[in-house]
Amino acid sequence: MSLSNVLDDPMVNELLESDSVRHAIVGHFGEELSLVAASKFFRQHVGFKSGSELLVNRYGMSVYRALSNALLKNQGWTGHVKVRSQWFRLQMLAHSGFGILCEQDAAEHKGLAGEQIIAMVGPALSTNNKSMPASVLLVVDDKGTIRNTSPSLEEFLGQSSEQLRQVDAANLVFRTDVGQFKRLLDQVKYQTTSADGSFRLRNIHNDVVYFDWTAACSGGDVMLIGRSSNIHLEEALVKSEERINNILESMDDAFFAIDMNGYVNYLNEKGAELLGKSAPLLLGRMVWERAPHLKKTPLFKYVNQAKSSMQPETFQWQDPAKDMWYQVKAFPSDELISIFFTDISSIKHNENKMHHQATHDSLTGLPNRLALSQALGELLGNDQIKDFKLGLLFIDLDGFKAVNDTLGHDRGDDLLIAVSKRLRSVVRNSDIVARLSGDEFVITLPYIADQDTAFNVGRKVVDAVSKKPFELGDKKIYVGASVGVALFPEDSQDVEGLLKHADIAMYQAKQAGKNTVRMFHANMSAALQIKVDLENDLHEAILNDRIELHYQPRFNSDGSICSVEALARMRSRSGELIPPAQFIPIAEETGLIIPMGEQVLRKACRWVQDTNKKLKKPISVSVNVSGIQLLDGQLCATVEKVLKLSGLAPEMLELELTETVLMQNQDAVLQDLNKLHALGVILSIDDFGTGYSSLATLHRMPVQSIKLDRSFVSDLPDKVDSVVLSRTVLAMAKALGLKVVAEGVETSEQRDFLIDAGVPELQGFGLARPMTADDSRQFVWAQQITSDSAKKILV
Repeated sequence: MSLSNVLDDPMVNELLESDSVRHAIVGHFGEELSLVAASKFFRQHVGFKSGSELLVNRYGMSVYRALSNALLKNQGWTGHVKVRSQWFRLQMLAHSGFGILCEQDAAEHKGLAGEQIIAMVGPALSTNNKSMPASVLLVVDDKGTIRNTSPSLEEFLGQSSEQLRQVDAANLVFRTDVGQFKRLLDQVKYQTTSADGSFRLRNIHNDVVYFDWTAACSGGDVMLIGRSSNIHLEEALVKSEERINNILESMDDAFFAIDMNGYVNYLNEKGAELLGKSAPLLLGRMVWERAPHLKKTPLFKYVNQAKSSMQPETFQWQDPAKDMWYQVKAFPSDELISIFFTDISSIKHNENKMHHQATHDSLTGLPNRLALSQALGELLGNDQIKDFKLGLLFIDLDGFKAVNDTLGHDRGDDLLIAVSKRLRSVVRNSDIVARLSGDEFVITLPYIADQDTAFNVGRKVVDAVSKKPFELGDKKIYVGASVGVALFPEDSQDVEGLLKHADIAMYQAKQAGKNTVRMFHANMSAALQIKVDLENDLHEAILNDRIELHYQPRFNSDGSICSVEALARMRSRSGELIPPAQFIPIAEETGLIIPMGEQVLRKACRWVQDTNKKLKKPISVSVNVSGIQLLDGQLCATVEKVLKLSGLAPEMLELELTETVLMQNQDAVLQDLNKLHALGVILSIDDFGTGYSSLATLHRMPVQSIKLDRSFVSDLPDKVDSVVLSRTVLAMAKALGLKVVAEGVETSEQRDFLIDAGVPELQGFGLARPMTADDSRQFVWAQQITSDSAKKILV
């Protein structure tokens, strides 16, 4: 029958016109049960909203679902519902596919009078449900011990009168209701009036039934007549549901529960916010239809997994509609899947921030070496790349150090940021631009057709960096870029191999004149390969403190040791010593001479300080200083710090400076030399005579000694020119008040000539070779003997 026919039914019309009874017509529209018509009295009482919303809001989800299911089966339904603390009896009749609701106030249950209690002792009222008797009788003494029970109570409890006799009745009462049971006994003890109360009983099968009780005193015993009460049970369930709802609403977590078909049964306010609709529009609705965007997320997948396996699922989920992360827990039961959402957005944001910091360069924001290695590893492990090539560009700026030295590190940082932007501008979005360290960058070109593509991108990089100046403050700066290119899989099939070969190709570009591109080839110079390996080894040696010091003694003309020269040696990973001629140029070229120089200075000062503890006459130590260290501007501060840490007196430290650096950078270094001189450190010009020096320049420099280069000493005393030159240098030094040290003394003839010529100190293989730290210390201790014995060393 159609809705219009139902509404035309005279009986229905009479119900709807009622001014005293709350009647309504409900029916299914789609998957929703809706209120479609109501009596005048009903409308006056509750007003009108959307039909389905009114039913859910007024009677709750459980009653709504019960009515809906009953009507689908063309059945009626009767029950008690609580609306705003008031109980109603709700009845629905099925009528031609529609339901006719009748809502009435629930009748009050009044207790029986005392005389009626006595009359009811005997058989219990019949009931169709054996686990829920209609009425029961319980007789107890004044202490609550059972004296007698009705057959209906015995049947419900599952125990006979004999088993129950002398048992404390409180043991049968539901635990939280024992107080109500005892209060009821206290009210009627030794009184003739009756009293009413309610409490639950539990049987041996764990069934719990709510009873309304009337108690009266009969002699010394108390008789209790109980009537089973669905109203109280439903009220308890409602209170329990209210407590659960209060807990759910007070939680910080979003929550909703769905049945096995996906319909929302419960949710809190935060759950409604998460799903994007108000609670009335969600309750009783299919969640995936009301929030269809969630069906394409992992939430749908994991909730269905929990439903299928009947095992809890825990996972992290990002709400696609918001920048929110949740820890989600889905707990399945026989009827419902409860889903809790804990907001972990702040934790995820912190994790993402820390991950970004760990994998990105803090200055330019580009991926760092770690991120590059991870990305390359993933690319090389992708089967799709086997049909293509991958190009790796290793980029080193030409002239960057000059910018740092002349304009300062802040301008150098600005330049690196500007370079990173230009590099990004010449590549695809899918390409990776990374900064390794300093002025070294890497570009990864995945899925390219051939090496020409990689070479052309390298040319674009050179042009982008070098053809336009960089504006740094009020200055325009030009720099270049040397680019080395390696290809996967031809040049290497792993990350480290690609980086290494691209680095070698970059050095080849440097040697070819800079600001150009070179492809890696297997026949590239073996010396270049050794150089790259040596630079990497030097990095590790400095980091792992593998720079060792050997010491070569310096002698007075009387044969006693007056000083030692600290000479750096690098121990390779294989354990062999690498001489300074191989690694010092690389250290200067890469700037590693700065940290290495500080290590050497620290070790030398500590060694001579420990050695002097056993000497009557302390010796000094000389340390070679690179021009890079001197031009760095931090040498004086470093020396002062090392002297303070070691406790060595400044006059016991001699710094050997190269003549060329002093003469070519007079104004730049003079201020620092004066600071070192004021500190008390001895300053010496090493390899004197190999560079160009003027007397005026020497007079301005605060140096105290010169080391006569071995080229003057090697031809003494046989070659006349060498004799004349050496005597001239000695005369000049004497006139300027400079001490002279002769190095490279290898023969007794050279030694004798220099001593006769008035050279106060000598050094060379003919006197003593460089020795390890331990050996040289023992040598110094053993040689500090009487002057006469010391002279024999020079014989």
